Amino acid sequence: PVVSLPAACLCASSQYLAMYSVYFYGVPASKLVPVASKFLGRFLFLTYQSNLFLTGYYTASVAAHLASLPGLDRILITLHPLAFGLGTFLTAAYYALDHFNPEQIARRDHFTENGYPYIKLDAHLEHGLAAPFVVLFTLNLLPTPFSPTTLNVYRTVGGYLTYYIAQTHINRYATGEWPYPFIDDVEAAAGWVARTAMFAGLTGIFVGLGFAGKAMFGYRQSMLRGAKQA
Repeated sequence: PVVSLPAACLCASSQYLAMYSVYFYGVPASKLVPVASKFLGRFLFLTYQSNLFLTGYYTASVAAHLASLPGLDRILITLHPLAFGLGTFLTAAYYALDHFNPEQIARRDHFTENGYPYIKLDAHLEHGLAAPFVVLFTLNLLPTPFSPTTLNVYRTVGGYLTYYIAQTHINRYATGEWPYPFIDDVEAAAGWVARTAMFAGLTGIFVGLGFAGKAMFGYRQSMLRGAKQA
């Protein structure tokens, strides 16, 4: 196992709560953005994909305590920068770009009054738990035989970002709409140059968060080695 069992269980529970909220408190993508989501549904959103990944990641971390699964620890270590990047980015990006967006505020108010009274709670459960619990996970790592490498960061974080940005643009050209209103705001203000710069900036932040996860992983391992030597 790569993390303590209590931490693994707490993190998995936080994600089960987030996923419960998606399906029982949240508004279906077909109602939020009916045009943009007509091909992909909820899978259109970075939030949904991030929560799916983190749910699987933490569940696998619990499973590592319950059964001998060859190679699972190596996979969890390799994917840690992506998990850390997704978790911290999900929370930070939501509150920085989406939560206070006037169009999104109006949309949440509308759905609160039209059949989805818990949508505002859902927004916090889907986004607000990710960063605190991925940090908790990292701070409770157990001694591991190796740590994530720089190449791991580029392959996992960079690879996933390449995929998601490609998906977003292909879906935009297929449906004529972006999944998030802030993209329209940026594009309306300064055209495709600003949009491209925005995606480049977000990519840099995301990769930077992956490296922050790598650094925290290494710091935790050095603390554990120091404690053992003492």
